[in-house]
Amino acid sequence: MSEEYKYNLLTQELLLQGYTTENHPDYVRIGIGKMGKSPLENSDGGFVYTDEYLEEKTFMSGCGLYVKWENCIDRLEYMNETFCFENDNVVFRCPWHKRDCERNHPLLKEDEFCACHMVSDYQYKKSVEYLKEQADRKKEELFQKCKEQHKNRICKLHMFYNYDKQEWSLKYDPMKCRCGPGEYCTLRGRPLSEKTGNIYYDLKVSTIRKDDTFFAGEPVVTITRGKKFQQGKVPVDICEEIAKRNREDIFRKEWFNGYSMQALYDPDLKVEILNIRVAARLTRDKAQDLEDEKAGINVGYEADSVKAKKKWKQERKEKRLEQVKRKLVKKGWESLNDTEQRFMKKRLSAEQIEALQQEWVTANEHKDEAEQLTLDL
Repeated sequence: MSEEYKYNLLTQELLLQGYTTENHPDYVRIGIGKMGKSPLENSDGGFVYTDEYLEEKTFMSGCGLYVKWENCIDRLEYMNETFCFENDNVVFRCPWHKRDCERNHPLLKEDEFCACHMVSDYQYKKSVEYLKEQADRKKEELFQKCKEQHKNRICKLHMFYNYDKQEWSLKYDPMKCRCGPGEYCTLRGRPLSEKTGNIYYDLKVSTIRKDDTFFAGEPVVTITRGKKFQQGKVPVDICEEIAKRNREDIFRKEWFNGYSMQALYDPDLKVEILNIRVAARLTRDKAQDLEDEKAGINVGYEADSVKAKKKWKQERKEKRLEQVKRKLVKKGWESLNDTEQRFMKKRLSAEQIEALQQEWVTANEHKDEAEQLTLDL
């Protein structure tokens, strides 16, 4: 074993008892993530308990609280200490969210994690599972009371529960809404609009030209119109709420889609979201486009870019198909590699492939006949 590597306590005990990688108890297995010559030099610290073994075990915190293994955090690396089952110090989240607990591990006093050790008994009334059940029951009772107070005009998708204060609060975010067109919205107390649409906006990107030409230092402005915020169409009611409440989300979508990295080496970069609107379909303002183009602004539409990209991909596939077809006719099916064969099966029917293969067979027969005739002469 290398000097820097350290086995977990379970592995140290088993090695002292004479166990090896070939001969070890059934309740353990060799960890994963090999880090050295020996299989025991792995990222898990050597041997680890099997899930079947842990399922039958229980653990207890310093304050005497029992916990089942499924509610424990399997592995936590903190301050050069490894908290895990194999070191008999696995952790779980304190159900009371208590800090500065004197009975906890010294390194965990500032956190809401509790270290625990393996025990042979289990008392449900003194367990995390019991407290969790009680907390969930209280949570549901308070939710029902909240519904009554608001005359059922609440939605659980937009409700948040504070375990410390034991209270529900509404934080409406239309992005989380799952209601479809015409479906009943409990928050509004009415069905949503049957009309669907999307949130459209224009993206304006400005910078300064940086090159060795005569035009260096001139502003470069590009506007991409008709960008869609949603992947598909949603009820107009929801679109209007998103356009009103989630403007920052629209900006973040564009900013973190590449411009945040570009800004690192372009201090003059400026990204703006303009003309946020809700519509059933994209409309074009040709007069505004002409005015912007006269001002030296490059104007384009996302729909045109998507269409052009789709056309380019289609042409590229067709060109590749013709190349592979020529190869098949010239050299036969067996000359195609696995990728080319899969491509052909995806683009052509079995009959079409067979016809091309027959062309190759016929061409070879004629070639053989011509060669034989030459030999006879």
